[in-house]
Amino acid sequence: MVGNITSLPSFIATPALRGAENGKSAAVEASEDRRASVTVESSLADYKSDVAASREDVAAARTALDLFVAVAREARSLLLEARDLALRAADPDTPDAARTAQDVPFRALVQELAQLVDGAIGKGAAALAGVPVPVDADPDAAQDLEIPGLDLRLKAKIGDDEGLRLTTASTLSSREEAASAARAADDSIARIDAGLRRIETGTARLSGHDKLLSALDSALSASVRPDLDADAARLIALQVRQDMSRSNSPIANAAPSAVLALFRA
Repeated sequence: MVGNITSLPSFIATPALRGAENGKSAAVEASEDRRASVTVESSLADYKSDVAASREDVAAARTALDLFVAVAREARSLLLEARDLALRAADPDTPDAARTAQDVPFRALVQELAQLVDGAIGKGAAALAGVPVPVDADPDAAQDLEIPGLDLRLKAKIGDDEGLRLTTASTLSSREEAASAARAADDSIARIDAGLRRIETGTARLSGHDKLLSALDSALSASVRPDLDADAARLIALQVRQDMSRSNSPIANAAPSAVLALFRA
């Protein structure tokens, strides 16, 4: 339980209490408060603005990750179809003519996959090109949170960072090439699954930040004294974090009443 207001640090105490502690007259204290009011209000407003900006950044990142997941799952489905065609083409009992015929839909699937990923990247889904998604998820954090991307572009040659092991040269022209294409498709599916798990972990972290920022926004928007500075706002933020760490229930709209009670006019 938080103590009474006289036990709080001086930056949170009321103007009258600060004046008494410093041995200043009420008139002098009032004059200094008026001169400092613009800076104080601006400082608190800046912190509230930082929280709002973080909420917007988290929302934008979640939208980007939702797009990544949708495209990655569609790519996985296309890879499953391509793998099945490649496995049939690699079967020793498959006649050469049948294998040649299966190469046509296989190449169509590869082309559809390339167009799917390239189209999404063209619309801004940079995570599908392996670019991490930076998120200003916490106004008090020293650096941005980064959600790793996964490069799902089809290329002529593959490197360690590519998610797709199929290449633009993959074909079912021979039994050996078909077997290689099937292995590449399987490896690609495994890499997509691993990438989706990383994205799901990142999305869960963003959900936690979103709840924190929502609770903090509610606290800062409540009936808080107008003469508080950014340090006082950060004390509220600390109380919000502590409240959330103690509770498993959603508190996105809950304000830390124990702290807010100290700052109401």
